Amino acid sequence: MNSQGAISGMVVGIVLMLFYMMKFKLDMFGGGTSADWWFGTSPEGFGTIAMCVNVVISLVVSRVTAAPPQDVQDMVESIRIPSGAGEAHDH
Repeated sequence: MNSQGAISGMVVGIVLMLFYMMKFKLDMFGGGTSADWWFGTSPEGFGTIAMCVNVVISLVVSRVTAAPPQDVQDMVESIRIPSGAGEAHDH
């Protein structure tokens, strides 16, 4: 994952969720009733769909843009697997 993918996924997910909530909870953008819910999903449960869209957008954008610089990748790996992991500790 690179920063472009992460940021674009978050923005798309948040905007989609806000649009859906404002449409069906605040009667904006033409409003709607429960018969109009997308995929039969209530506004309270739509976060799951917005999260799935977030993941897809993040992955697609990350694949079509440049990878993070090597020093950033190395830093992430050092955080994921700290030095001394798996060594016995005396307590």
